[in-house]
Amino acid sequence: MGDELDIMGNIRLIETYKTFLLTSVSDLHISMLKGSRANLDEIKDELSQIIILAYLLAKKLGIDYSSIDDKVIKKLKASLLDDEKSDTDYLSLITYLKEGRE
Repeated sequence: MGDELDIMGNIRLIETYKTFLLTSVSDLHISMLKGSRANLDEIKDELSQIIILAYLLAKKLGIDYSSIDDKVIKKLKASLLDDEKSDTDYLSLITYLKEGRE
């Protein structure tokens, strides 16, 4: 019975994280629609909340934080190979992530 409760608790928590993630994306969209009236701190809060929720959701799904970081870097590197996305933003993000982890 204890294992069933743990599984049900995890399922509920995963569903909660998914709901919060969707809500955060919606809140970000609304803030960005405000245009010049948008508060930059509000946008930063919403973006950071999305990142945090993504990491928490990954952990509940059995995915290590470091494997998420590795996957992000691989995707960024692959994007750099695409001529359309080959810009300094991608390169600076890769550098930031690598330096932050070392």
